Parts: sequence; structure tokens; C-alpha cells
Amino acid sequence: MSLIPVIIILCIGYGAIFYLIHAIYSFIKGKCGQFAPYVPSVGESKAQMLDWARQKLQSASQSLTVVDLGSGTGSLLIPLAREFPQHRFIGLEWDSVPLLIAILKSLHLKNIEWHHQNFMDCSYAEADIIFCYILKTMRERIGKKLSQEIKSDCLVISELYPVSELKLIDSHKPKLGIGIPVYRFQKK
Repeated sequence: MSLIPVIIILCIGYGAIFYLIHAIYSFIKGKCGQFAPYVPSVGESKAQMLDWARQKLQSASQSLTVVDLGSGTGSLLIPLAREFPQHRFIGLEWDSVPLLIAILKSLHLKNIEWHHQNFMDCSYAEADIIFCYILKTMRERIGKKLSQEIKSDCLVISELYPVSELKLIDSHKPKLGIGIPVYRFQKK
């Protein structure tokens, strides 16, 4: 028997064990579901979120600030930071593992910064675009916070759940039923 298949199987097994341990750790550290665990934005939902942000970034006459609440590995911020070097991008992530991956993936980008912190402890008064992936348990709290702090023209793009404290501009549900609904908001 060749050693290569054995090594591949062991790597997959160790990777699965690490992922499971990290998922349990994240659930506990995230106050048993209060904060969303690391779930990357993917597929049609991710494409729609990026398109909405690009529309605002492309039409801007001055530098904008884009903030991702729960930035994970940077799947939304990094492509935008590459495409729009004139704008500022800020990722907030409470989980150290995806944050470290984001930092390593974006070392060459000068217009992006990462913060290891709870997004409820930040001010959003300067944000022009905000991405958020929030669970039902945080929806009302973050909705109230954003409705009080954001500028009138700030674009809030929410993945998974709507934010009732903000004015709904548009929504998108994936055509094939595969993916997560996304919503576009502004201040009421």
C-alpha cells in the first residue's frame, strides 16, 4: 500500500477533528450562540453583497469606510480592498482563528485593518458601508445600535436576517434556494 493515500486520509481526518473542536470552542466562546460562528459568505449571496457594495464604492467621489462585523477570513473585504485601493476597509472578528487567516491573506494590502474585538463595542458613526451576519439573538441589539449611530447614507448589508430597525431598500433570495438571503438597508 502506498504511503500517499494514508497521508491524505490522515490529513483529512485531522482537519475534520480540528474543525469540530474549533466549532465547539467557537459556540462556547460565542456565548452559546449569541455571536455567529465562523461561516463564510459564499455563492450567489456573496456575489450579491459584493455587487451592492461595489455600486456604492464605484460611485464615490471620496474615500469611503467599509466595516465588516464578523469578518471571518475576509471573504468580503479582501476582494473589495484589492479592487478599490482608495477606500478604507475594517474587519471586526471575535474568533482568533479566522482572524489570523484574514491577516495572513491580506498582508500585502495597505487599505485594510483587522480588529480582534466584539462588534458591539465599536462606533459606526464613520462607516459608509457595513456588512453584517447576525443571528436572531443579536438582531434587535445590533439593529438599535446601528439605527442610532450610522449616517443617513450608510449602506447596511445583512446576510441571513433582516434588521427591522433600519429601512429596507432591497433583498435578494438565491434563485435555486441554495444560499442565504441578503438584505440592503439604510437609516430610517
